[in-house]
Amino acid sequence: MPNTTKQALEESLKHMLLKKPLDKITIRDITEDCGISRMAFYYHFQDKYALAEWVFDTEIIALLQKADTADRWALIDAICRYLYQSRAFYAHLMQYDGQNAFRRHFQEFLFRAVEKYLLPAPGEIDAVAACNGIPAQTARDFYAHFLADAVLVAVFHWLGEGAKLPPEQFVALLHSTERLIHIQSNQLEQEKAGRAAES
Repeated sequence: MPNTTKQALEESLKHMLLKKPLDKITIRDITEDCGISRMAFYYHFQDKYALAEWVFDTEIIALLQKADTADRWALIDAICRYLYQSRAFYAHLMQYDGQNAFRRHFQEFLFRAVEKYLLPAPGEIDAVAACNGIPAQTARDFYAHFLADAVLVAVFHWLGEGAKLPPEQFVALLHSTERLIHIQSNQLEQEKAGRAAES
């Protein structure tokens, strides 16, 4: 049994999402399911979207406190394992793309996580930026958005298709894209150096 009103509302939202999409769920559906008054709901949350965001924020903060944030791929693995364990809930949440869509909240979380934990070392980004005459902060913002959007789209597809791949295989594929980019980058550098030597 949940020990707080918020947890009871969380369980009801998860239960209701197994029956119908988020845009069809009403506050009455949620409160009647758990036997809590609408007044109590609005005391804690502005709407069902705020409830969904609270569920994610509460659980993801607990996850990040336990995860090895020094290892960026271990962190992505932990996030994907969490999403996999609650895949039915998040697959339904992410299907909705209207006003207050959860996917926007998730995208903001990913951007902050990428910016804080997942970007390459600042020296690597600054070196790339300097070679191309780009301000370092502009380059960092670009890479953070790029990586966050790439992971976001991959996660949407993964969950939307029922998360058929287990999280460790999904993360391995994500990780391999970084290696492929490095390989391609090295090939381009070698071709550039070869052309410079010929001229």
